[in-house]
Amino acid sequence: MKHPEEVKRLFTKPDGEVLQQSGVQLISFQENKEAFVARFPELADPFGEVWAECIANARALPPDYVAVAEQAAQTSTLENLMEQGRTLFQTVILYTQMAFPGDAAKLRLFGQPEYDSARTSQIKLPILLRSINAQVTKEEYMPALLAKGLKEEEIGMLNSLAAAIIEQDIAQQKAKKARSLAATARIETMNAVWEKMAMVCQCAKLVFQNDAAKYNLFLLTDAEAPAKEDAPPSVAPN
Repeated sequence: MKHPEEVKRLFTKPDGEVLQQSGVQLISFQENKEAFVARFPELADPFGEVWAECIANARALPPDYVAVAEQAAQTSTLENLMEQGRTLFQTVILYTQMAFPGDAAKLRLFGQPEYDSARTSQIKLPILLRSINAQVTKEEYMPALLAKGLKEEEIGMLNSLAAAIIEQDIAQQKAKKARSLAATARIETMNAVWEKMAMVCQCAKLVFQNDAAKYNLFLLTDAEAPAKEDAPPSVAPN
């Protein structure tokens, strides 16, 4: 099955500048609509109205920094839960060492050797927390741990923290995907604006071939460097 092609920008200049230029060109187009339509009937109504709608749709889209802020918030919450999980696991291991001094087998059973590989993994750490919970709640281990000072509420937090990390990891992944989808929608919406501008630019070259002032009203200008989030873009005709 053919893989869908990535949506690319048709221009390189910032969105705000494109929208500003498009708004000015739309006004000029409306003022000279009769001349355009006389040579290019497809520019008759509702072409101008559709162009204006494309501009309005593009202006209505939230900027990328909104999605970035949401993603950062979800990531911060996840990192906080991960830190709580690490602290709790190390706390239980500390009391395990106190309750069963010199017992390497107990530490292996409770997952202490797996900690280094799991400490920064939002996939592995919840598994480790649930695994150690299954062990510390056994009758042969729990009384000794409680006697050394481990609190029952700390034991009760092992599974709840594991579940919270998993849930927050899903929220973070959703935020990442939402940003990607929003970026694609923004590119498609801005491309629709640029396509209207490009069409009018091409038509103006014929309509106003003998009128330099009006000819220049509809020329497209683009930046030299590719936009940061999209490369390599194609350059529209001048």
